[in-house]
Amino acid sequence: MGIVFGAIDTGFLGVAALIGASFAGILGAIVGGAAGDAVTNGFAGLFEGKMAEYLRKHGIKEARTPLSSSMGKMSGCLMGVGIVLTIAWSILKISI
Repeated sequence: MGIVFGAIDTGFLGVAALIGASFAGILGAIVGGAAGDAVTNGFAGLFEGKMAEYLRKHGIKEARTPLSSSMGKMSGCLMGVGIVLTIAWSILKISI
């Protein structure tokens, strides 16, 4: 199942990066890829949260919900790319 998700995740990220690049070059590709990654990881969080609910229903302790898993993954993706771009622009002086 991980291979299927990985293929879909990376495929969607690639399409989003290409769309972003067509609008704003390299910066657009980075932002588009990050947005695509955040969306697919958000969907993954929904499934992860559903599985956690299933486990709780069957007596296995679990604290995650579909919303918390989804929002956590999406937020992490967007914060990560924000940090990378901030370092690239301010510390490394890379112009994009």
